[in-house]
Amino acid sequence: MKTKTNIFFHAPKELTTDAFLVWLIYFLDSNEEYKTYKYAFFDSLILKKEDCGRAVNSIELKRQENNVDVLLTFRFEDNGEEQTVLFEDKTWSMPHSGQLARYKEIYPNCYRYFYYKLAYINSQEEKEVSQNRYEVINAGMMSSILEKMIDLHPLIKMYYDYITYTFVETINSFHEKLFVKHDYDVLWSADAQKYLCDTIVENMTKQGVPYLEIRNGTSFGRPWTQIDIARKTDGYWEGLFWRVDIRSGKFYIRLNQYAEPSKEEIDYKMRRLEILRNEANHIIGDMPNLHPGKVENRAVKESEVLIFFLADNDLEAVIGSIPKISRHMIDVFQSIE
Repeated sequence: MKTKTNIFFHAPKELTTDAFLVWLIYFLDSNEEYKTYKYAFFDSLILKKEDCGRAVNSIELKRQENNVDVLLTFRFEDNGEEQTVLFEDKTWSMPHSGQLARYKEIYPNCYRYFYYKLAYINSQEEKEVSQNRYEVINAGMMSSILEKMIDLHPLIKMYYDYITYTFVETINSFHEKLFVKHDYDVLWSADAQKYLCDTIVENMTKQGVPYLEIRNGTSFGRPWTQIDIARKTDGYWEGLFWRVDIRSGKFYIRLNQYAEPSKEEIDYKMRRLEILRNEANHIIGDMPNLHPGKVENRAVKESEVLIFFLADNDLEAVIGSIPKISRHMIDVFQSIE
């Protein structure tokens, strides 16, 4: 694949996706010879199931009106009824500052609301999108649609190559790299960490073990992702979570205690930590297939309760044990006086 001469590999921003989407729809509407492709595009992506097959005209698009990425308006030919479709486009980032709800307040009567994201959409993000009643368009869906029209224009072929290579193939490779090839270097990717945490959460949910949320960020330029499983908020805030990260060149899944204690609370936090560690060691004593690593004692705020280096463990065994460990540790965490 000639990535050096593909413009989209050099402009991997959300505004580029906005511009391509606008250009594509105008392009398909620009010539009678593209009508079949235009209707196929609308049937595959834009129109509700009950409206598929209806012809559309009077297509207009706007970018960045009231900060909305793309607004598409069109009319059904059979009755002249005008419809508006709202697109919120993302490459790597997630919704922020209540933007999805805010856009619906500004445009309350849209025909459809779409959340189009190229990178991996994790369960936490999908939940927020669904709660705001947006519909997801992912890179795989767009790739499948564009594949049928890549010969129409070089830009379509370039964008298809870009999203297929950069996102679709990469996301589809996570399972094999993690669980078949045990190539944990893939976890340098924040998306791969999100995929792994989704796998852990799915397993917890199947076994009836609750969790609070999945969060992610960066530390010194490297990604981390965590699953919050318990919090204490009665005048003293403390959290318990599983975290995917790296130490000394080795990726791990670890159980962490986190708090920001005052000077008067440090001894209390450390006493809780000792209890948590003892209980963690007790429960994994019945799990001979697990090989925990040595916890560190350097930090006051963030403290390691239990750690599994992936290179020293079978990943499926770790994931299979996390629900039982979590259930026990949540009970302990909430019962410590």
